[in-house]
Amino acid sequence: MKIFLLAVLVCHVAATVVVVPGDDDVEWCAQAECSESQMCIMIQETQEVQCMGPKEAIEFVKAHNKQHGHGPRTPSTPAQKPKTHENHCTRSELMRMGGRLVKWFKDVHSANAGSDRSLKLHSVPCRAEIGWMFNQWDGDMDGKLSKTELRPLERGGNEPCVEEFIDMCDDMDVDGSISIDEWCDCFSFSDDLRHEPPCHKAKHGVDPHNVGVFLPRCDLEGFYKPEQCHDGHCWCVDRYGREFDQSRIQNTLPDCGQYASDLTEEDVAYLKARI
Repeated sequence: MKIFLLAVLVCHVAATVVVVPGDDDVEWCAQAECSESQMCIMIQETQEVQCMGPKEAIEFVKAHNKQHGHGPRTPSTPAQKPKTHENHCTRSELMRMGGRLVKWFKDVHSANAGSDRSLKLHSVPCRAEIGWMFNQWDGDMDGKLSKTELRPLERGGNEPCVEEFIDMCDDMDVDGSISIDEWCDCFSFSDDLRHEPPCHKAKHGVDPHNVGVFLPRCDLEGFYKPEQCHDGHCWCVDRYGREFDQSRIQNTLPDCGQYASDLTEEDVAYLKARI
């Protein structure tokens, strides 16, 4: 993943040391010929480019910051371009992208053992390396990743599917930011597609920003919840998404109690918004 952005470095890098993900510096890194397991780092004072492994790069930036008196900062980035929601990557490409990101999360997390801090309140189970990486990006620690916080990651130079993959994680509230639950859920099966549950697969197989798209309701294990609603209709399904006969109704919530469903107030509000 040459020229790919290492999240922890971007979140804590000094202004004079650049981990190159952007279009302007791709040529510098191409000349350096870093391997896929290395990061491309440019020192702006001398315009020197070096290739380093994740752990070596982290130690280098920490030492440079200490030597030059730089504190942690989030790098400035150009204005965000309007989102068109045109999909250019196939599901297969997006899933491979997710798997590569998880591998990087593991590598960087391993290199920073002992630096974990608790996540804000969340309901979706979250793997240690995925939760840790969320905290690295959450600069204002509000429990959400904004487009500004995600922009460096989404601008990965040689990874055109990064932005599309990250954008598709915004599939619960669909509000333009990524919550802890959305982040943890999005990456939960990225490196284990063989065991991805059916509802999780269906939900992450569509762009949540497309008008009229159906986003199924999934339980915490990635299977279908009994009540499903979309475009004015509601119906009952089994945990694999198979609709029960004569359960479909219009403009009202379904009674799926016979399928052992217990709706919370949050569930009711979510379903009513889709009737």
